[in-house]
Amino acid sequence: MKSRSTLLSFVLLALALCALSGCSEKKSTSSDNPTSTSASADAPANTVTTADQAAFDEYVAYNSLERLKADGENYKSDYYVNEDGEFVYFASQYWDSDKLCKKYDNGTAYYYDGEFSFFQIENDGEREIDPVLFGPDGIDKFANFDLFYIPDEEKLIETTSDQQFVAVTEITEKEHVEFSLNGYDIEYEDGMGVRTKYTFDKDNKKLLELETSAFYPDGSTQTYYRYKYSYNVDFPNPLESEEAKVYAVAAGDPAQCRNIKVTYVSDTDKEQTIEYSIPKGYSFYIFTDDYVADKYTDRECTKVYENSVDAEEDLELFVPLG
Repeated sequence: MKSRSTLLSFVLLALALCALSGCSEKKSTSSDNPTSTSASADAPANTVTTADQAAFDEYVAYNSLERLKADGENYKSDYYVNEDGEFVYFASQYWDSDKLCKKYDNGTAYYYDGEFSFFQIENDGEREIDPVLFGPDGIDKFANFDLFYIPDEEKLIETTSDQQFVAVTEITEKEHVEFSLNGYDIEYEDGMGVRTKYTFDKDNKKLLELETSAFYPDGSTQTYYRYKYSYNVDFPNPLESEEAKVYAVAAGDPAQCRNIKVTYVSDTDKEQTIEYSIPKGYSFYIFTDDYVADKYTDRECTKVYENSVDAEEDLELFVPLG
């Protein structure tokens, strides 16, 4: 099995995008033209009342992960990014209780279903599997994705309520605007800001769409990502491919597995050791916090471990952060 630098860079991109939106998902859909210079692009007059804020807070609370879990409701979110003036599909995320799946438009899929956790990637029409190991808090971070996230810097500036409840928020502080734009090939200009438009179904309070845009001092805007949501959808079968079935059989047979012992943040009060068992002959990745962790073979974390091809040996590794 080949090591996959392309997969790693793709994973890092996905995680970076997740981090940019607060690692919950900001999502969107609105006009098909991502850039506008009309008068409607001017900042809305902030006439938000206490009642408006209370209504928005109520919709946000209803769409919390806690409510979804309590009601046994799952969701799917479709993510689009602006590339060369057009919105291009990037990934779909499925969440159902303690299960998570992300399917990317290049054929890659990531699964976590409480028992199996792996990447499935298509290389030149051939499917391949790689296990994923979770560091401390990793399972919680990847299996408990919020539907969306609103940072403290995001201020409500407008609401409308007709057949749908629509709320617009805004961020104007330079450091937070730059952080939001990072990774989207949008250069910051003095006076820029970021607005996010949330569209809720007024009848059932569910979030339908989310759209984030940069606005410029001249009044023009550029929408750079969108999410669309659907609910009560079928969770994809993580073992639907023949390669995944082979992986599952191997993972269930101790004779076909190797043991990996990983110590996180060694020689600190946060040191933690986790032991994993994965099928022999697979390279693997370790997720900790919001990134793919570097792995070392010594406690001092000076000797980098590189995933080997068709490795079968037991390992003891060290990860400096967790």
